[in-house]
This record gives sequence, structure tokens and C-alpha cells, in this order.
Amino acid sequence: MAQIKTPQERLQEEQKHKEHVHHTKINAAAIADHILGNIHTMHIKLHQYHWYMKGPHFFSLHDKLNEMYHTNEEWFDKIAERLIASGHKPASTTTEFVKYSMLSEDPADKYLKAEEMIETVIEDFRNTRGLTIRAIRLAQEEGDDVLEDTLIAFKEHLDENIWMLQAYLGKEALEDDDDFEVDDDEE
Repeated sequence: MAQIKTPQERLQEEQKHKEHVHHTKINAAAIADHILGNIHTMHIKLHQYHWYMKGPHFFSLHDKLNEMYHTNEEWFDKIAERLIASGHKPASTTTEFVKYSMLSEDPADKYLKAEEMIETVIEDFRNTRGLTIRAIRLAQEEGDDVLEDTLIAFKEHLDENIWMLQAYLGKEALEDDDDFEVDDDEE
């Protein structure tokens, strides 16, 4: 008869497995934990900016940030549920999300100008897009077509938001993007 493990013992086994994966052969699910951590941080930052936005574009940006944090939450759920459906155990606590997030937050950001807030959101989306691209490639190598498709759709969402926010700032979609080089002759 198998011994029944306590929730704490099961969690310790899960954490040991995750640490092993992170330190040996990283997989798409491990990168997805970082994506979920970023989405969690973005949830807080988008709310902060939504609440503290000031200036002549308040109404349009206030509404756009509201839309963005709601859509952000939908992706949070879609990605986590996809991981669970494929047998993984994604991060699910604030402690884990803080550990895995690659983004920073600062209470002083509430005093940023609207344009600075938008620049920060763009950089956070770009950071998350980089992780997403890496996870897509790993999911493809692992043969996890559904996770790959989910992440491709998430990347499309990030790309569209980056483009729209860049346009708000009067910039081209890939302008100032270190991950992509734009040929000056194409502009």
C-alpha cells in the first residue's frame, strides 16, 4: 500500500523537480513559469498606471490600460490552464510569481509621466515576448503543439500591444527594439 503524502511533502517534491529542470535541461513549462511571473507583475503595474495616469490623454490611456489588464488576466489563466492540462504544475502563488518574474516594479512609478509609463509597459511586453519566443521554440522541440500554439497566440497579443503603444508614442512598431534591427532604408 502506497503511503499518502501530505500536501507539504508533495509541494517539496514538485519544487525539487522544478529546480532540477531549471538547472539541467530547461523546458517550455519552466520558461512558462517566468512568463506567468511576468504576467502577474504586469497585472500590478497595469493597475498602478491605470489608477495614477494623469495628463491630457488620461481618458484614452485609462481605458486602454483597463482593457490591457483584463486581457492580461485572460492570458494568465489560458497559459496556466494549458500547462496543467499537459501535466505540468505551474507557479500558483504570489511568492512563486515574484520568484519567477523577470520584471521589476516600483511604487515611485505612480509619479511617472504618461509617456514614461507607456515606455515601461512596452519594455515589459518586450521582455515577456523574449521569454515567450524561447518557450515557443522549446514547446516545438518537445512536440507540445497546443502549448506552442497558445504561446504563439500570446506572442501575437504582445506584438500587437507593442505596436499600438509605440504608435501612441509616435514611433514605429520595432523602433528602439533591441531584439529587432530596422533597416534605416526601410523607414
